[in-house]
Amino acid sequence: MMLGAGVSVWGSVPAANADENGLPEACRNDAATETLEARAEPGEPHVWRTSTGGLLRQAELVSLVVDDIAGTDATGDTGAAGVRFVALGKETDRWQRRPGHLVVSPGDRWLARELVRQGQAVVEPRLAGRDCLAHLLKEETAARQRKAGLWAHERVWSAHDPEALSERTGRYTLVAGRVISVGETRSMVYLNFGGRWSRDFTATISAERKAAFADAGLDVTSLDGAAIRLRGMVRQAGGPSIDLVHPAQIERLDRNGDRR
Repeated sequence: MMLGAGVSVWGSVPAANADENGLPEACRNDAATETLEARAEPGEPHVWRTSTGGLLRQAELVSLVVDDIAGTDATGDTGAAGVRFVALGKETDRWQRRPGHLVVSPGDRWLARELVRQGQAVVEPRLAGRDCLAHLLKEETAARQRKAGLWAHERVWSAHDPEALSERTGRYTLVAGRVISVGETRSMVYLNFGGRWSRDFTATISAERKAAFADAGLDVTSLDGAAIRLRGMVRQAGGPSIDLVHPAQIERLDRNGDRR
């Protein structure tokens, strides 16, 4: 089936080397795998431009602005090549880029895994399933421990330091700490990391998204006393806050029942 000039379906993404480099089974979906001629867009390591001018974006990643990432190739893989693309959803973003998983040659390498492994990107859960994202989160943890790429300068911030977190307003940030209380209204669940509501850090889950967390096996109202790591864009809502919309934005750090 032809999808347009230079675009065709070649079957599924190969499973070879999926454990080390390729696209895991958990990341595949019912979308047709497209094989296209494409080139990495200069300055945008997650975006590739096809030979017909279309834009593909490796989903679930965000780049962080750091003062110096010397020693890393911030442009990622820039070669022209045949890439395989598995779409995540049918919608394009505001820049008309199609989100999905990009598998690049040689070696059928999952671009997301490679960029996260090299410390060139941070995982930003949005469209993929939690089982798929677990592969990227594992790579990110290893990159952080090695201080690879951006992790030579970036870190996980304390949920109990609202002054430092306020300076991160408008920036994608990883935050870790212990939930001291959970509040719930008809419209929102609040994970509180301090007792001063006008200045301490809070994470929020809208009532509409609460079921998505429950479906993923996470009862957000049960997190009182839990040690967790969060990720998202810091905004100001009295004190610093992060909106949680995807279950993979929360990582439990106390799975052995180690609570306060």
